[in-house]
Amino acid sequence: MNSSSPSLIEPNAKYHLFSILKSCHENRVNIYYYALNISVFLIFVGVTGYLLYYCHKHKLSDYEKERKMIRDQQYIMSKIRFYQDESKQRNESSITALPFV
Repeated sequence: MNSSSPSLIEPNAKYHLFSILKSCHENRVNIYYYALNISVFLIFVGVTGYLLYYCHKHKLSDYEKERKMIRDQQYIMSKIRFYQDESKQRNESSITALPFV
């Protein structure tokens, strides 16, 4: 008796079906590859475009920049005055925190 089981399909037909399935798989992988790359590119362009639009929309005008600079300067001057007054009240040197003689 022959130990191999009988084949229900010819070897040439089996090779042909295998090559067709292989080419279908390659086509599907290529489609997924392009779809993924295009979607990642579109997401990147969308996020970048949104960020540029947001930065442009919320840009400060010259008047607002000047007002902000004045507020910052006033804040810094108020802190300097506060620490000067505090050091005078304690009668201490500002560097060593030792009392004046």
